[in-house]
Amino acid sequence: MRLRSGARIAIVGAGPSGIVAAKHALDAGFEVTVFEAGERLGGQWRAGAPDSGMWLGMRTNTSRAMTAFSDLPAPPGHPLHPAAEQIHAYLERYARMFGVCDRIRVETRVQAVRPGWTVDGEPFDAVIVASGRFRKPSVPAVVGSFGGELLHAFDYAGASAFTDRAVLVYGNGVSGLEIASDLAAHAPVISAFRKSRYVIQKVVDGVPSDWQWYTLFGALERRLLPAEQWGRRQRERVLRVAGHPAEFGVPAPDADLRVAGISLCQDYLAQVKAGQILCRPTISRIDGRTVTFADGSSAVVEAIICATGYDLDVPYLRASVPDILGVDLPLYQRTFHPDLPGLAVIGQFLLQGPYFPLLELQARWIAAVWSGQALLPSVERMRDALACPRPTLEAHNALALTLSEELGVSPDPLAWPDLTEPLLFGPMLPARYRLSGPGALASASAQFARQLASSPRAPVDPADLDALSGFGWRAAAAAVTAALAERPGASGSA
Repeated sequence: MRLRSGARIAIVGAGPSGIVAAKHALDAGFEVTVFEAGERLGGQWRAGAPDSGMWLGMRTNTSRAMTAFSDLPAPPGHPLHPAAEQIHAYLERYARMFGVCDRIRVETRVQAVRPGWTVDGEPFDAVIVASGRFRKPSVPAVVGSFGGELLHAFDYAGASAFTDRAVLVYGNGVSGLEIASDLAAHAPVISAFRKSRYVIQKVVDGVPSDWQWYTLFGALERRLLPAEQWGRRQRERVLRVAGHPAEFGVPAPDADLRVAGISLCQDYLAQVKAGQILCRPTISRIDGRTVTFADGSSAVVEAIICATGYDLDVPYLRASVPDILGVDLPLYQRTFHPDLPGLAVIGQFLLQGPYFPLLELQARWIAAVWSGQALLPSVERMRDALACPRPTLEAHNALALTLSEELGVSPDPLAWPDLTEPLLFGPMLPARYRLSGPGALASASAQFARQLASSPRAPVDPADLDALSGFGWRAAAAAVTAALAERPGASGSA
């Protein structure tokens, strides 16, 4: 659906999704209005605000270079994993730099978006849903009878309130492990969960997790290998880099990594091994403050923190929109629906890895489609894609490859001889999507190289080069081999 020049675009939400959407819609020549319920922009990154699930001083799980957009790199003074306040300041700077601030109506909670398109009765040519995926905490029924303090990870404000109090953290996704780890030095902690997961660290030998685990080669592996073979290779890599959880005292995960899943925390495994965190299986019942687990063991705790995820929450979509989208929000590549021209969605998915580069890719794709720079596939192809199940949890590199291909900005590694190896085996830095295609920047290659220089990288596994050749990428494998031969023993040090 191509919109007229100067078309009016409404964007719901002024967090990272809404800000980057507004920037690129403005670049495309549209008239933009951003509706924000809070008193300032930033969304969840307004740590300590009533509508934020982040506590003051909380640090990102993603590296500074991957928690930024392509046209404004992270400040050089940011630590490897910036604090929430630093990311909020970055977002404010981004919005000011690109003229977004003047387009935001703060303290304006949207009540109804209807086909037409209207936002609370005001007419627009199109609407972008950018209100975030972490707004409505999900709390399991089993904890409802707990007689102590009960809260969700959304409301966790740091360890100080729980000093010397027995705490149970329920759930072992990233937030569950991070909170258990944060508490471990201050209070007796039980980490309970439905199933055990493999755990990787945020940094290994100076290499951030999102530089090591989310590469183009990794996306090709996931796409081209049979699922069982991919799972086996990925598990072997996890065990080699992070170790087996059972070696630290965590219950052994399922041997199939696809079933077990992966979580992320720097110190969790070591704290379990040291006895600072006690692992237990899922909760079977609660009597007062006594919690009984599935293995028959029990414990008396003063507080339960539920790190049990979030429910989808877009209550302002009205009229026929909820009927078309259903409860799971099925969208073509997480962004468009063939039956809702003029509506686009950003960031409404669960993810392993960094969000910011994907939000920017979605924003650029939406602006390109609505301005006529890019075409959506046929309605039939979109419907066929919707009929195929999507993973509950997206992997950053897999979705990044898909979105960049849709926009036409996935760079050919062989077209950049000096960057062939890092484009394949290095981090998927935002600048890579400015090397070619719509929105290409002459400065992108230099920016990509500068960001590579900010952190060491893991060595390229020779087995991965063999696999790359097996995928039909023989010329690329040869180019990488030649590049590595010029710096014997190099780890890809950037």
